[in-house]
Amino acid sequence: MDSRLRPYIIRFGFYGVYRIGHITLDWGLITSLVERWRPETHTFHLPVGEMTITLQDVVVILGLCIHGLPVTGTCDIDWSLLCYELLGVTPPTYEIRGSAISTRWLCHHFSHPPVDLDDATLERYARAFILGLIGSTLFTNKKGTHIHRCYLPLLRDLTRTSMYSWGSAVLARLYRELCRASLYGATNIAGCVTLLQLWSWERLHVGRPHFGQLLALPVAQHLEHDATDDLPVE
Repeated sequence: MDSRLRPYIIRFGFYGVYRIGHITLDWGLITSLVERWRPETHTFHLPVGEMTITLQDVVVILGLCIHGLPVTGTCDIDWSLLCYELLGVTPPTYEIRGSAISTRWLCHHFSHPPVDLDDATLERYARAFILGLIGSTLFTNKKGTHIHRCYLPLLRDLTRTSMYSWGSAVLARLYRELCRASLYGATNIAGCVTLLQLWSWERLHVGRPHFGQLLALPVAQHLEHDATDDLPVE
């Protein structure tokens, strides 16, 4: 991340998500958890009893706000005008699928901010960065190739962005996706699967990387981008 964007990401409450970076998902672990999920109680049924992911877990692991305004809005919007207003550019039609824009296009277009940027343009890059975090980590779809533009209006006023209860929305979406994935015939899962895996590492310690020391801090705070890929597994 460009150092000029860091103050924006911290101020608007997404720095904890950014710090986690990329972790390799353990689909065997995730599948095992999905198989133990019970939609009627929103809990995992384990040999030791029932457990679930709580709002406290969301705060500790992702650092997201769990109080404030609901994450909601309208989709009755001229998306082309909205993208131009908030991002300074409109995606080409071949990079749009319905109301979603290509993750590849977003990363490519906003990955290298120019040296000389005014404050308004820097805010546009910050919006694009946060939108990327939202679409690639917090509210992922099943393919992970596109990001729904419905989150973009929530980034219009960046001073208001930090007032939304992003953590509550992330957990509610993950609960819904776990319920869907637990149905007979389901073959994939969407939502914040990163939260699911980090919660398992934190609470169950099954298959998590061995850090070589007792962890006084949550597992997520010991991660830095691909830091876990070469660590032995407990």
